[in-house]
Amino acid sequence: MLLRYQQMPSLTMESPETLQNLCLNYIASEIIHPAVSDGVFDQNDTPDSIVLQKSLAHRNGIFVPSVVADLLISRMSACRTLCNRTLELFQSSSTCLRHVVIRHSPVTAAGLRVLRSHKLVSLVVEPDDPKQLTVTDIICCLNEWTVANLRSLSVTGVTFGQAGGPPVIISLCALRNLQSLDVSRTDFNESMLKIIVNDLPLLESIDISSTLVRDVMALSQCRTRLRRLLMYNVRLNSSTSVDVLRSLSALRLLDVSHDPPSHSFTSLRVNSITAEDILLDGSEFHDLVSLDISGTQNVSVSLVRYQNVVHVCYDEDSIKLHRNFVDDIDICVQ
Repeated sequence: MLLRYQQMPSLTMESPETLQNLCLNYIASEIIHPAVSDGVFDQNDTPDSIVLQKSLAHRNGIFVPSVVADLLISRMSACRTLCNRTLELFQSSSTCLRHVVIRHSPVTAAGLRVLRSHKLVSLVVEPDDPKQLTVTDIICCLNEWTVANLRSLSVTGVTFGQAGGPPVIISLCALRNLQSLDVSRTDFNESMLKIIVNDLPLLESIDISSTLVRDVMALSQCRTRLRRLLMYNVRLNSSTSVDVLRSLSALRLLDVSHDPPSHSFTSLRVNSITAEDILLDGSEFHDLVSLDISGTQNVSVSLVRYQNVVHVCYDEDSIKLHRNFVDDIDICVQ
């Protein structure tokens, strides 16, 4: 009898997908035809998609717990199968949602209304088109329990006001127990920052990257509780902001990175406050462990060494100047 030798699989091979992941991937990709273009779906359901939709929507059928339902919505976003029609399948009678992530999906306020029947702890809404939603639309789709208990909210790319109208911040201030807020790539400004800091007493993480904020003096009100501050591409023009940033004694993560200036006319107005200004001796970053200064050139090594930083993101051109700096700090080259 001839025995064929088969090489044993390497122990370093990636583990196979779990049965749960295989099932979630199948459901997410087959529940509806993926969007053939932005917001346009094929309305001709397959036999499999019909069965999946009926199973999920049937009140006397299966019940999907939050640990699975949350993952399913996220996978459907990735598969481009999440829209108003499929989001409405997640009724509280058959599913439980707690941590909802909706990214790059043509979901509108009409589809988000299904969230009103769920008790959410965290919510991420990043629509395909910023004109599809406002922050007020999102908050209005939450029930009283969620408004009172929501811990984390990300509205990246969502506008705060209707087209041509002024930004509205009042609805966001109702989230009194919010701890983490991401308003990056929105029309968020320093006046709104002041309101948020005053009205959200538990806020300890905020992402204001690529917003209209030019002054962060308001952060002085939360200098002993703010643990994460992300300000990628925020062009500060107030010298008083330096003292405020250096006084944030509870910070563990700080991102003051920015795109390097180009030679175009529009790029002549660069950040007047540099990473060196913020990191000078006297800064109160006693607990800082992660720092991103990508886009900053020729920062002195000593300005980072004296801190407790264990992870730092540098621009590749800058890191070449400091090769002797990589021994005891985790370097992330951008």
